[in-house]
Amino acid sequence: MTIFRPATEADLTAVYAVFYQNEVLNSPHPLPAGDIPSYLRHVLETGMLYVAEQDGEVLAYAGAITRAKITFLTDLFVRPTHQSGQLGKMLLHAVLPQDDLVHCTVSSSDSRALALYIRAGMRPWWPHFALRLEKSARAWHVPSGIEIVEADPGDPGLIQWDAQISGRLRPADHEYWVREERAVPLWFRRQGQTMGYGYIRLGAGTLWYPHACTLGPIGVHTREDATACVVAAVSWSLQRAEVLRIDVPGPHPCLTTLLEQGFRIAYVDTFVSTADTPFFDAQYYIASGGDLL
Repeated sequence: MTIFRPATEADLTAVYAVFYQNEVLNSPHPLPAGDIPSYLRHVLETGMLYVAEQDGEVLAYAGAITRAKITFLTDLFVRPTHQSGQLGKMLLHAVLPQDDLVHCTVSSSDSRALALYIRAGMRPWWPHFALRLEKSARAWHVPSGIEIVEADPGDPGLIQWDAQISGRLRPADHEYWVREERAVPLWFRRQGQTMGYGYIRLGAGTLWYPHACTLGPIGVHTREDATACVVAAVSWSLQRAEVLRIDVPGPHPCLTTLLEQGFRIAYVDTFVSTADTPFFDAQYYIASGGDLL
């Protein structure tokens, strides 16, 4: 008999094992599992984490965080040996119950996952490009007239800007980025006026690129400033890391520039949401990534 229940701290090792098995599936040279990603504990502490358990073994798990009136599905993974059953569907309903909140996620390219989310009422809105830059041989310069200023991590203006542009008030995530991922918050200014904000997360690597630096969130109020601020963030980051990661929504104007300047597409996901209109403008906002958006 399969039991669906809220996860506890003691489940995190087994939860990560499910993620790891999916991550290295079909890889001829799988890397060691490494440490449990800190974001899983963050989801457990500030959101919902459910597991499907059978005979004491965790077979699948799902996570979600609710910020303001929006619930974002952070994870939904099933052991490869138990996929194509009902575990994913049952866990999805556990963390995304019928309510008045907006439900959304970044779906993988797996057609089974995308179909599951669409049947749950989440409509596809745009492709979500995971880009990577390794040891760039090009010189990246801060666009003319732009000043990059390191912000005080405790500046309430960061939370206000992010809430306006991302569509969610989420101070707990700001604290997490700084505390656990060594995030450096930045202001982008021109002629003394603030154009946008951004976080450069120096300790937000992945299983395959543990020392990578992750850019995001990055937000602006005008489309004309969107690419310039992202390019400025890339320039600042390359002075501190050799591998950069950034997730770019299809409508964002920086996508073409980044690809022309050497970024490569690692994979393409799909942003899906139950909202009638998106709660953020994808031309102005670079998400923190697929874990917390």
